Amino acid sequence: MKTFEKWKTEEVERTFGIKFLRKMPLMNDWLDFAQSLTAEEEKIAEKQRSLLQEFADFWNEEDMKMFFISPILQLVDFYALDKYRAFMEATFEANLTDAQGNPCTLRGRVEMVVATGKQDPQIPFFFLNEYKAQRKVIADPKGQLLSAMLAAQAKNNGLNLPIYGMYNIGQLCFFVILAGKEYVTSKAFDATDKDELKKIINMLQYVKAHIERNV
Repeated sequence: MKTFEKWKTEEVERTFGIKFLRKMPLMNDWLDFAQSLTAEEEKIAEKQRSLLQEFADFWNEEDMKMFFISPILQLVDFYALDKYRAFMEATFEANLTDAQGNPCTLRGRVEMVVATGKQDPQIPFFFLNEYKAQRKVIADPKGQLLSAMLAAQAKNNGLNLPIYGMYNIGQLCFFVILAGKEYVTSKAFDATDKDELKKIINMLQYVKAHIERNV
């Protein structure tokens, strides 16, 4: 059994028969979503953007989580008490079949997953993974994310909902959608750019609205 962090993108595609698309209507909807930030949200976003711009080259993964990722997630507020919440450092597994019909178990730890449940994640909707400084990237963050999203798809027991995800490499954020056997990846968004950070926040707000509609 191979854990999430050991999967590479091409290997995930080949093993599970998923196909990369350059365009997908679901991604267009996600990218098109726009919502004004309040004055307080603007203030928080600007503070975190300034910190990231100054320290992105020096932060390790824990610094990135504490001083940038966490405040942005709190701004969006993925915590709805009896409905769903964000789980940090979550471990879960799922049984599925590969492209040849052979049984396969995917298991591992993810940095963050938004799912139903109070103590353990039940129905996963969104993953955020891999806070790696650009100069230190060794593994394949997209492959890791895709393997976790496939496990989530299997855990969701035929709900036929798309799985949303995001991974970042240093200051660059990438968004991913897995729908059935197809997936799409956004362009890179630079979180040190004021307008692009607002877009990142908007895309997280879109995910929250999607979850609210489906729990």
